[in-house]
Amino acid sequence: MVVHWSVAHIKLGLQEKLFMGNLDSRRDWGYAKEYVEAMWLMLQQPEPDDYVIATNETHTIRECLEVAFGRVGLDWQKYVEIDPRYYRPAEVELLIGDASKAKRKMGWEPKTKFKDLIELMVDADLADLRR
Repeated sequence: MVVHWSVAHIKLGLQEKLFMGNLDSRRDWGYAKEYVEAMWLMLQQPEPDDYVIATNETHTIRECLEVAFGRVGLDWQKYVEIDPRYYRPAEVELLIGDASKAKRKMGWEPKTKFKDLIELMVDADLADLRR
């Protein structure tokens, strides 16, 4: 996902546009740090098992753009252009996971909400670029 990276570059004048495909695709966005915690919990279980690690909610690419550009005070519609080259031939419109088993068996559930996650990524990229 390059949205957060591109937003930071656009904000600092290092990039002019972000070219995207389908903005209506829905994804289950989760925080990698929390997913690693879930993996660690899996390894602590007495018996191996399969788990789905997810947030149990979806958001569109458009929502991601709104949050990311909003974080830096920019209107995403001025910087994002749709490019048919970025449409996937076999687009999966909806990707959502059900982590109820992970919660039930390991007590794991996501803590970081979508908006906070996107803002955290934008902030990290801005900090890196400013160094």
